[in-house]
Amino acid sequence: KISPEKLKLLFATFSAADKSTYRNSAELFIRVYQREWETVLERAATVLPYLEKKLGKYPYQQYSFIQGGDGGMEYAMATLLKGAGEEVIYHEWIHSWFQMAVGTNESLYAWMDEGFTNFMEENVFAFLSKDGIEFPHEDSYQTYFQLVKSGLEEPLTTHADQFESRLGYVISAYNKGSVLMEQLGYITGAETRDRIMLEYVRRWKFKHPDVVDFFRVAEDVSGIQLDWYREYFVNGTKTIDYGIDSLWQENNKLTVRLKNNGKVPMPVDVMLTFKDGSKEMAYIPQYLMFGSKPSEDKSIKRTVCAPWRWTHPYYVFSINRNLVDLKSIEIDPSRRMADIERKNNRLELNW
Repeated sequence: KISPEKLKLLFATFSAADKSTYRNSAELFIRVYQREWETVLERAATVLPYLEKKLGKYPYQQYSFIQGGDGGMEYAMATLLKGAGEEVIYHEWIHSWFQMAVGTNESLYAWMDEGFTNFMEENVFAFLSKDGIEFPHEDSYQTYFQLVKSGLEEPLTTHADQFESRLGYVISAYNKGSVLMEQLGYITGAETRDRIMLEYVRRWKFKHPDVVDFFRVAEDVSGIQLDWYREYFVNGTKTIDYGIDSLWQENNKLTVRLKNNGKVPMPVDVMLTFKDGSKEMAYIPQYLMFGSKPSEDKSIKRTVCAPWRWTHPYYVFSINRNLVDLKSIEIDPSRRMADIERKNNRLELNW
């Protein structure tokens, strides 16, 4: 039973910033706290069908949300929660698949537990949003970019206890892990990535998979080679930076030259928008994929170009349009590629 007296004592320990969240009112804090706990089961009932669709059926007959602890901590079939806010409810519950059912070793592969959980939590909020969330993983991408700029990034292969900084661990495990999964959808196609996740949980339930096991599932489902992605994004800290280099008209075709300013090879989506409102996607597979993703938007014409060899800093492609008709060109309009410098990804033409 919730004790208002104990909650008043708890509120007294809050920082000024935390108190201002509740308009400096202990009574408001108590009402919010009580409401959160009263609606836990209601929220769980709404989200469970979505999670089971994406991750497979929850393997047990019961799950408990228990008031206790000093924040939120997942256990088999239960979570101890200091408060029942939506963020912590969904996050700790999703661990039941990646931590408890699949059996991820969080010390060795924190990003396969916290990162995948964070990824699904962000998707849950997008699912629940009445207005829709254009890009639910934006915060994870921006936080990852901050880590890159800080100079504190370490490979995801680093043992959880051996990171040089807490910041480096937290962002790598939670945010870069989420980015890795969303970016996998950019590489394979989002629908294929969702099938990868579902098959991963199904195939490795109660078997304690490692990094190679996950990527083997991803390759089996997608038909794309992904060892290069593991090497660059899991085993290293090199970064992505593609840019538009130049445009010109040649042999009655619009010709584009791109440049890889970064160190990580990636497939590249290039959206061309014309003055008449029409759009065309130029898709450039990464050579080491030995395959390509399917079209993700059938309403937009797509040209599949020759693969970009990772040894070449420049890439040139042409389409059967006129340069003077071009309004804008953009690399990765979906923003799913973790490009650390997006200023050189888009060019607006005003002529």
